[in-house]
Amino acid sequence: MNPENQTPIPVFAGTVNRVVDENHRITVPASWRHPEVSELYAMPDPRQPSMVLMAAGEMEKIRISVESDPSIPRADARAFVRQLYAAARPCAMDRQGRLVLPAEECGRLGLTGEVVLIGGGARIEIWTQEEWARIAERERSILTEIADRIGF
Repeated sequence: MNPENQTPIPVFAGTVNRVVDENHRITVPASWRHPEVSELYAMPDPRQPSMVLMAAGEMEKIRISVESDPSIPRADARAFVRQLYAAARPCAMDRQGRLVLPAEECGRLGLTGEVVLIGGGARIEIWTQEEWARIAERERSILTEIADRIGF
């Protein structure tokens, strides 16, 4: 992959409350919008009850990482990539920064009304307020432990 041809991967940071409306639309914060990214891919997190949004460049980075990892059997890497892309739904962003999220996943994850958007570096996570409060409390000790370990 030629670095000059890559779309830059945006960085998302912070925590923002938003509303998922009855049409499954959500507004991305203005500071998280990037002119080179007009579409994000939405998919459920395979490990926790949240939705993940990422740019195409981040998905490609994950694919390359998995396919080039010699510790992952080739058939498993192919299955992972297949499942990753099968779960992803493109969400075009309009001029106001609104995305239409996949209705089925919003229903399954309970993403209606007030939700929390979490900046996760190259990804945005969408959580119900209750789930985010629970996971944030549980992960506080991990943050402290690793911060101590690395001297932050």
